[in-house]
Amino acid sequence: MPSAKAKIRTFGPGDASYVSYLHMKLYGGERYRFKPIFEYYVMKGLTEFMRAPEGGELWIAEVNGVTAGAVAIVKARSGDAQLRWFIVDEELQGTGIGRELLNTALRFCREQGYKRVFLWTVSLLETARRLYKTSGFTLVEEKTNDEWTDEVITEERWDLVL
Repeated sequence: MPSAKAKIRTFGPGDASYVSYLHMKLYGGERYRFKPIFEYYVMKGLTEFMRAPEGGELWIAEVNGVTAGAVAIVKARSGDAQLRWFIVDEELQGTGIGRELLNTALRFCREQGYKRVFLWTVSLLETARRLYKTSGFTLVEEKTNDEWTDEVITEERWDLVL
């Protein structure tokens, strides 16, 4: 798929809700079949971030004025950064938007002086996992999850020392 030119901006009114929508549009659909409890998990984290965003940021990717993806950095209790809500609309995956969003988030982490950034994903997201690996992240932990889908899935923690 050809590269799509995305404008990356910080979030504004209504964006957090749209990020949740993008997650359920992708993960709640026929391909992954995540249950509504996953939307609760996404929204709970987003509302906590909206209430206390210090040390973090949420970026939105737009293509031709339409929201195409998002990524966020949240300051973790450990003092590390956590990468969260990384999503690219399924129709625009493979266009380079994901890499651009990830690079924006990692640049922010370095500017803020974070020493490590981590993320949680699921093993079935092979393309995202390849992106994390080529960006220097290392798989450090796995755990099973039987809450989000009708099948047991594997959650993975990936870390990057900056």
